[in-house]
Amino acid sequence: MMRQSITTKLWLLLVSLVVISLLTVGFSLHHLLESYYYKQQVETMLARGEMLAQSLANNNYSDLTAQAEILGKVAGTGVMFIDRQGQVISCSSNGAGMGMEHMMGHSSMHIPTAGMHLNDADIEQVLQGTNVVKRGYQEIFQADMLTVAVPVRVDGDVTGAVILFAPQASLSTAMAAVDRLILYAGLGAVLLATILAIFAARRVTRPLKQMNRIALNMARGDFSGRVPVTSEDEIGRLAGSFNHLSTELAQSISALSREKEKLNRVVRGITDGVLAFDFNGQVLFSNPQAEKLLNLQLVPGMSLPAALMEPLQAAVGGEGSTGEIKWGQQVLAIRAAPLPGAERDGRAAVAILQDVTAQKQLDQLRREFLASVSHELRTPLSFIQGYAEAMADGMAAGEKERQEYTGIILAEARRLRRLIEDLFDLNKMAAGHLTLDLATIDMGELLTRVARKYQPLLAEQNLSLAKEIAPFLPLIKGDAGRLEQIMINLLDNARHHTPAGGKITIAASRAGAELKVSVADTGRGIPPEELPYIWERFYKVDKSRSRRDGGSGLGLAIVKSLVEAQGGRVEVKSTPGRGSIFSFYLPELP
Repeated sequence: MMRQSITTKLWLLLVSLVVISLLTVGFSLHHLLESYYYKQQVETMLARGEMLAQSLANNNYSDLTAQAEILGKVAGTGVMFIDRQGQVISCSSNGAGMGMEHMMGHSSMHIPTAGMHLNDADIEQVLQGTNVVKRGYQEIFQADMLTVAVPVRVDGDVTGAVILFAPQASLSTAMAAVDRLILYAGLGAVLLATILAIFAARRVTRPLKQMNRIALNMARGDFSGRVPVTSEDEIGRLAGSFNHLSTELAQSISALSREKEKLNRVVRGITDGVLAFDFNGQVLFSNPQAEKLLNLQLVPGMSLPAALMEPLQAAVGGEGSTGEIKWGQQVLAIRAAPLPGAERDGRAAVAILQDVTAQKQLDQLRREFLASVSHELRTPLSFIQGYAEAMADGMAAGEKERQEYTGIILAEARRLRRLIEDLFDLNKMAAGHLTLDLATIDMGELLTRVARKYQPLLAEQNLSLAKEIAPFLPLIKGDAGRLEQIMINLLDNARHHTPAGGKITIAASRAGAELKVSVADTGRGIPPEELPYIWERFYKVDKSRSRRDGGSGLGLAIVKSLVEAQGGRVEVKSTPGRGSIFSFYLPELP
């Protein structure tokens, strides 16, 4: 965390800058002052050496020991005199105190090369008339020593030399003081830089921390935070821009949320199923209609069944394609296309699911209707044409056979007429053009009359007819002729599907505010999957049933249309092998 802090980085930058600057300045100042002090000391010692050399030339080496003592004290250095041969003539007690006493065993001796700053070459150089300056550590004195040799000239000839030597302690002390001053100044500068760095960093990091906190809140959906703008510098302008960004993002997110909500409502409200998925078989999105069509609880992230994924993937094309899938008892039409933005890898798609089961069944019924109409019309026409041609060709053997042929032709003509009338009535009812002669009807009396008329026909087929008509039935408003037609069609349907020895029951009772009329039989019954379609035109449960009874498959369709035209509704219940109950309900008079 420390390495990631702007305060730490700024502090390190300022301190590094101060330390490097102070080191550079201190190093340069140290060497500059050291050079300056050294030069000053050399010039001072040379001046004093020349002064001593001049004094020595004037006094002509008289009383040298006393002069060396006096001059050494005045100069603050050690003083040594040598003659033309390089022999030490005299040395001040300062020099002896500095370590020369062991060299003064005689009044005159040669300067040891290792003991003094000057070696033989230096002695030779100074005796030739050249000033010699030498600096270095001397073991005899155990200190850094500065040695200056100045030739003594008498009448232009070098007669000896004056040697001044002094330790460098004063220079080292001065430089140490300078170094301490630089060190203390550096520590103060580091402390000041630390204070400035903390102050500057806080001014910079305070709004940045606020921006960071507000940005995290924005990531969680809270756009209400604002950064205080306390300056007009870059940080202030950044804070202003950040606040503007927060406002714009809040408006954009709000607009997107509204659009998303609208789209979500539209998708959830459409009647087709919408399913988004990836090619790994996982659900991305679905609407309730898709769950209802597939009979699955679709949750984002769940895996789709393999039986569903295969046709979905097969339906995905570059521009979207369509297909069909048999799912349970339903036929689903699929239109699928890659999801926008997923074209790079093609790993996601959206599919529109439509339940076309009813449409498929309607198409099938339409085809069967056309086939049935054609067949129903062709059959009586074939009979009429065949027997008419037989009579025209004189194939009838006698009057009885001609009458039989004529009877068949008339029967088939009536059947054909009835079929056409039934179709005509159905079309009028579908178009709302059926005319009804409405009147107050006593349904109990009407049912009794129909049962009495139909009883002989049932007896011929060894079928019994029972009545279960409740007393005091409510009156209804309807068309008596159409109601009788409804009952005849229901009884014909029961008769055709009930084997000999069976029973047909007519029942009537009050059902709430309605009158319920039922026709029950003990026939073969109807399979459950066939029940939704028995009211369709030309629909027959037993499609292989013989047509000797003249059934056209229009009776129940006419019943449904006539009942609904009089404000009622129909109902059917059936148990395979035990028979069926066809009922219709009509509103009673208030």
